[in-house]
Amino acid sequence: MKENVEIKIDPRNYRIHGDENKRLIHKSLVECGAGRSVLADRDNVLIAGNGVYEEAQKLGLKVRIIESDGKELVVIKRTDLSTEDEKRKLLALADNHTSDTSEFDLDLVIENFSADILNDWEFSVDDIEFPADIPNSDDEKDNNLYTKKIVSPIYTPTGNKPAISELYNLETYNCLVKQIQDCNLDKHTKKFLQIAASRHIVFDYGKIAEFYAHSNSIIQYLMENSALVIIDFNKAIELGYVCLKKELSDSYLEDYSNDEK
Repeated sequence: MKENVEIKIDPRNYRIHGDENKRLIHKSLVECGAGRSVLADRDNVLIAGNGVYEEAQKLGLKVRIIESDGKELVVIKRTDLSTEDEKRKLLALADNHTSDTSEFDLDLVIENFSADILNDWEFSVDDIEFPADIPNSDDEKDNNLYTKKIVSPIYTPTGNKPAISELYNLETYNCLVKQIQDCNLDKHTKKFLQIAASRHIVFDYGKIAEFYAHSNSIIQYLMENSALVIIDFNKAIELGYVCLKKELSDSYLEDYSNDEK
């Protein structure tokens, strides 16, 4: 056991601790006392528990270091709490809830880990844009491999107007709705879950584009406003159907504004 050792905050902390998260950690420490321990490496730099340590320092809590090589699990036993104590219940709630109020620094995560590693740890990467390999300056002089132009895919109508029933698939949606209806839930919860289940309706956008091409102007207008087809890229961005990072959006506007001049 060591004391009076300087613990350092991780300069590469993958979690962002906002004001709400810090406030709740502080509240938990004040009202319930310290719960689980924090983790540091042999250089006394925190691996986990940066937010807790910062708030504990503000409160002047004593720090006790237990050394370990990772081959044993260290259990912190709160001798002042019994299983039915209200403070014990609050601590269990606070311990689980405070972690939900922080978020990952995704830029830092993708800077340090490949998509393969994140997938291996079942870290959701579906919405993360990983940087492409960047060519060196010599290659860039010889081959212009990259462009700031944003080109949306274009669909050309090929045949007859498809039937409405061909435009979507309700199989998963209907299965989920049946499960919801079979459960003993209040009507408001059922309604919410049924709305949520609609996310699993699968649209065939190729056939939707074909249907659009054979429809009248009123139907086409409504389909555009629902983003079933995107005819005007700028309008889709304005309506919020196409989300661009600021730098990408700026590049798009810069390029296409110049084209229009």
